[in-house]
Amino acid sequence: MSKRGGYGKLYGYVGKEYFLSFLVAFVFFFFIFFVNQILVLAQKILLKNVMISDVLMLVVLSIPQFLMYTMPFSSLASASMVIGNLSSQNEVLALRSCGIHTGRIFVPIVGISLLLSISTLFIADRMIPYTTERYRDLYAQVLERVPTLELESYSSTTFGNMVISNGLVDKNEVHDMLIFDDSDPNNSRVVFADKGSFSVVDIDRFIYRIDMENPQILATDSTSLGSYSLAKASSMTMYINLSSQTGANVNITPSQMSIRQLMTLTNERREENDSLKAQKAEDVRRLTSSVAEELFSLEDGKTIDAGSLYRRVNDVVERQDRRSFSFYFQYYRTELQKKIALSFACTFLVFIAFPISFFRVKNGRLLGFGLSMLIACMYWFLLYYMHTRAIMTSLHPAIFIWFPDALVFFIGVVLLLKLRKR
Repeated sequence: MSKRGGYGKLYGYVGKEYFLSFLVAFVFFFFIFFVNQILVLAQKILLKNVMISDVLMLVVLSIPQFLMYTMPFSSLASASMVIGNLSSQNEVLALRSCGIHTGRIFVPIVGISLLLSISTLFIADRMIPYTTERYRDLYAQVLERVPTLELESYSSTTFGNMVISNGLVDKNEVHDMLIFDDSDPNNSRVVFADKGSFSVVDIDRFIYRIDMENPQILATDSTSLGSYSLAKASSMTMYINLSSQTGANVNITPSQMSIRQLMTLTNERREENDSLKAQKAEDVRRLTSSVAEELFSLEDGKTIDAGSLYRRVNDVVERQDRRSFSFYFQYYRTELQKKIALSFACTFLVFIAFPISFFRVKNGRLLGFGLSMLIACMYWFLLYYMHTRAIMTSLHPAIFIWFPDALVFFIGVVLLLKLRKR
């Protein structure tokens, strides 16, 4: 048998083991991270008598957003499990005894992980924006059919400057409504009604209409503690804006946009960012010139106020240190880098699993899985921390977002080279 043919069988064997381990790890991580959220969504809308078909479709449309983390962690876990199992069964030692380099084992793993990275990037760039758009449309239709979807029985809900406390919620009717309206800073209103019926006026802006029965309205004036008015009526119509409550469920966030959309928004905000930088530079130049003029006046024998000069110097230093960048420009750039870096984490994370092949331990598959869980938690925490840091500075976000990938890759390569010398 030729050496080339032997490598082909080796690649096929390792690739098959890696793929089967990936399926097991994928199911595990999917359930751990996301099934609870799916069940919460399903329970919430099932209690509102929403059609089962809509519930199932909302669940399906939510899945791509979960895959962004499931794929990289599953790739890491499957690589650790395969290499750990090969090491514990002495198969790595047997291959080395036959003159086959250990790196041959890594070739199919790296190759498949690259395919997983490309697949994850496709999910992030294509599937997530598409399914998010479909999710938003479907959720808006459900809201239109069930206007009280965001209200629960015997609870209090805040909508901006308005708080609604209510009793039983039955379809589109809400019993024992108590509304605290503080939208006007000078005049506050408290409205109580035996029953209110919700209907949608403008689903795009989330404007709702409430037709109340036997309402009582108490209005107070903040400028006069003793001033108030009380009114009663047989019926009353009130319009409220629920966008602050429903927006989180239906609005498209930067993390759900495509790469092209993020690049477009980044370019739109670039001019604003450049303008802020130019303004900062101009302010620093102006303040510096003012301080220089004060200092040069000493040569003419003039006296200056030391306290005033000290304050101006402080103004220069403070203005120089002040952050001057567009938050949204940085935010869009950060999400763009995160989308790509998280996709290619499928490949970078597997490198830290390679040093396991140099250890002969029992239960190598279990050890590899446990190691991958620890690394996955550390990677997730580090990525979250770096994402927070990236949007709070004017530095290019790639420095922060790609750091977790570069770190695990560097550690994996260093350990691999160090162990090879033994």
